[in-house]
Amino acid sequence: MSQWVIRPLVFGTIEVKKEQLTTGLDVGVPITVPYLGFYLTDGRNKVLCDTGINAKYIVDGKAWAGNPAAGGQEWVLKALAAAEVGPDEIDVVIYSHLHNDHAGNCHLFPRARHVFQDAEWKDLLDPLPSMVIRGDFDQSLIPEMKNLDCQRLVGDGELFAGLSIILTPGHTAGSQCLLVSTRRGVYIIAGDTIHVLPIAFPSMTEMTLLDGKKMKITPAPKHWGAAVPSSLVYNHYAWYRSVYRIQALLTGPEYLVPGHEPSIVDKVFG
Repeated sequence: MSQWVIRPLVFGTIEVKKEQLTTGLDVGVPITVPYLGFYLTDGRNKVLCDTGINAKYIVDGKAWAGNPAAGGQEWVLKALAAAEVGPDEIDVVIYSHLHNDHAGNCHLFPRARHVFQDAEWKDLLDPLPSMVIRGDFDQSLIPEMKNLDCQRLVGDGELFAGLSIILTPGHTAGSQCLLVSTRRGVYIIAGDTIHVLPIAFPSMTEMTLLDGKKMKITPAPKHWGAAVPSSLVYNHYAWYRSVYRIQALLTGPEYLVPGHEPSIVDKVFG
């Protein structure tokens, strides 16, 4: 079995209210979370998960829901340089989903194969009115991606030895997670199916912020169940099934890598 290494990359930041990520908990409390990408390598293949937000989606220093944000192409290039890999060296770009803050810089990787779910592509082509109102999908990516080497998946699949994809709908129709085998075990890169750790571990009483400081948070009541949905779930039935699937695959909480979790930015997994 191949042994991969996962390096989180910070492609920007956004300040949100915590209840936007853990609905109904810690209302009005601001937290800053990263826009994350992930560089994965087994020593031979070079893979990137997600490409961050395009700067055009940050207007007057604000992005989704009018929240203060920073990011864009320069953040991506700087993060890749810090990981000692160039855009032209990336063999495959995998998208956890095609929202504008995860697929916004696909143009930086013209030599790569770009992998996403067919269901996600359909939503990009024909988004629901609610998706248009929120500005979830950047439809200017459509001609861009048509000129790239794209692979549309239907469900689960193995891309390389030790690197698999599972379909986890709910946040979007084509949300997908990565199962990554390392010398320490199998990590799950969860994208926005699980934005931050307290979503999947609702009994948590503190979380680590971007500056490394600890913040007390409110645990969810037990009758809320095994997960707390964010405000960004389109299909709650599908989302709960996806989270239960992820939780069943985890061998320990330390093996979950959420898509906007601030505590992981300085870590290397594997």
